[in-house]
Amino acid sequence: MESKIEAATLLTEQISSARETVSRAKRNLVFGVVNLSHVLNHMESSMVAILYPVMMGELGFGYFAVGVLQTIYQVTAMACQVVYGLVVRFMPRALVLGLGNVFLGAMVMLTGLAQSFAQVATMRALTGLGSSVQHPVGSAILVSYFKEARGRVLTLHHSAGNLGGFLAPAVVGALLLYTDWRAVFCIVGILSVAMGLVYFFLRDTVVASDEGRSTTHKARAGLNDYLSCIRNRNVMLVSLIQMAGAAGRGTGISVAFLTAFFMHQLHVSVTIAAALLMVYQLSGLIGPLAIGWLSDRFNRKLTVQLTLLISTLSTLSLLLHEQLTPWLLLNLVVYGSVIQSRGPLTQSMVTEAVPFEKLDAAFSIYFFIGFISGPLWTFVMGWLIDAYGFAAAFKVISLSYLAGMLILCFARVAPRRTI
Repeated sequence: MESKIEAATLLTEQISSARETVSRAKRNLVFGVVNLSHVLNHMESSMVAILYPVMMGELGFGYFAVGVLQTIYQVTAMACQVVYGLVVRFMPRALVLGLGNVFLGAMVMLTGLAQSFAQVATMRALTGLGSSVQHPVGSAILVSYFKEARGRVLTLHHSAGNLGGFLAPAVVGALLLYTDWRAVFCIVGILSVAMGLVYFFLRDTVVASDEGRSTTHKARAGLNDYLSCIRNRNVMLVSLIQMAGAAGRGTGISVAFLTAFFMHQLHVSVTIAAALLMVYQLSGLIGPLAIGWLSDRFNRKLTVQLTLLISTLSTLSLLLHEQLTPWLLLNLVVYGSVIQSRGPLTQSMVTEAVPFEKLDAAFSIYFFIGFISGPLWTFVMGWLIDAYGFAAAFKVISLSYLAGMLILCFARVAPRRTI
């Protein structure tokens, strides 16, 4: 009798172990697929900076038109993020991500067939629509699989996007040695389509509470989630922190103006300036991982406050350097680490502000409010630099982080809980 009980116990343990192994394998697969698609997403959005100068002569548009194209893409990508809290009420997150990446890749390929500026502008708008799914839905699906390590996985997701931006110049530069800009768009587009198709093999479900519910119920529940998140003090305050901070959005003002700043301030060549920009980008890949790890173990609100303060100081200290020194490199490492950590840290605070079933709506609101100001900040910084110089612009940037610290003072952080 005892032997039968022992055999039954052993069998139960083996079944439990097998289920845990399958669950772990699925979690790792989801983690890899979501982060790889984020790499491709940012590679696509960053590669146009290299391709636009090549395209300009053939299609007949100038630098002002380049600014228009970038603004069109940013506005579309960021504005559309607000809808996904409702969309996932009707479709599994994995399917939404898959369709978004397939659509993104198709529009990128069509950009390679464009024959005029108007066609390029149309494709960039539609490309922004396809890329808009990655942040809110990708972040939500990662948190759903890694509930105990949200700070780390969101930081890795953020760093994966930065990696795509970092790799874009090298990948596109290498491709241009063997082919033209049209083929580059097609190659990257095919990769995005293939990435999207992989999502279709991830067996995901719609929000659990919606199973078996009518379409009307799902729509009403989704809208109620939005209203609940809008009334949530912490969701709105944390979103405003991301909106207030001038830099730290990956392809934001740091990437847009740092190279020119180095050339002006340090009187170095464009090659040296580009190398310094790579130091900033590399620190944005590695530094936030350590900060995210710390935030999972200590007070997240205080961690964000500290990174905002260091962001202010490291931004102002860049103005003190007049030549290339080890101290400048250290300044850049600190600057890149804290600037790029604000995104994943604030996303982690959002996950702690709402129940899990409202997380999609919360992320949609957060990314919409936090990122829609990006094009405006880029425009304002460009105007300040032209009118008053880099010193004035960098002082405004540093003040934006102090504004974020002030906003965060009003947030009420509850004790840590598992969602």
